[in-house]
Amino acid sequence: MSKGSNPSSVTTTSSSEPSEFIRPYFQQAVDSAQDLYEGSTPNFFPNATYTDFAPETSTALNLTTLRALQGNPLLNQSQTEASNILAGNYLNPTTNPYSKALYDQMAGDVISDVNSQFTSAGRFGSGANQEILTQELGQLANQVYGDQYNRERDIMANTMATAPGLGEMDYNDIAKLQGVGVEKEGLEQAKLQDAIARYDYEQQKPYIKLNQYLGALGASVPSNTIETSPVFRNTGAGLLKGAGMGANLAGQIPGMNPLYGAIGGGLLGGFL
Repeated sequence: MSKGSNPSSVTTTSSSEPSEFIRPYFQQAVDSAQDLYEGSTPNFFPNATYTDFAPETSTALNLTTLRALQGNPLLNQSQTEASNILAGNYLNPTTNPYSKALYDQMAGDVISDVNSQFTSAGRFGSGANQEILTQELGQLANQVYGDQYNRERDIMANTMATAPGLGEMDYNDIAKLQGVGVEKEGLEQAKLQDAIARYDYEQQKPYIKLNQYLGALGASVPSNTIETSPVFRNTGAGLLKGAGMGANLAGQIPGMNPLYGAIGGGLLGGFL
């Protein structure tokens, strides 16, 4: 704004309306939007949004539950046998009926052979006879039972390593049963989420429809805009324009100096 300008105000009115050829279609669209707003649509998906268990899955879950509740009979037997081994119940050689039968058979042969020798020498039943017989039977027992004892000790050591695992297996049935519960809980949770989604959708449906309806009405709706803005006069440009006009006019009057005309025209131009 130049110094010395005097502002004034001008009012401009502008209008924005659909073109004539589009107005019928626009009105039809507005009517359709109102029909949609007042109608029942949109609706939530009518069917379930989750998948129920297949018959095979239900059968498998039921069988797993039954087996988990009954437990593994082989596990109980394994734990009992491990307890007997760790208790040393098999370290006694006589607990093995096959080794005992083998020893008795071989001991009979040893007794017969030793007694036969002492009978031939006429010393059957003597102290020497009994001493030799005891010695021979002891050696036979070491041969028959000695290795069996060592093997049993190895079995005990191996059983000690497997005992923790046998104890942990008790929880396998519990874990299987828990897995069945988790599967069923997952399905029930899916059903709950389906119900919640339907409920939330119905709660939000009026707002969704209202926003869509208002949005349809807001597209190219006729409107008027009134704007007032100041208009400033340019004093300097008015002086220059007036001076030029005054000089031209003075040149057309005989005897008038054009300089005087320019000065007078400039003064008048300042008020334009």
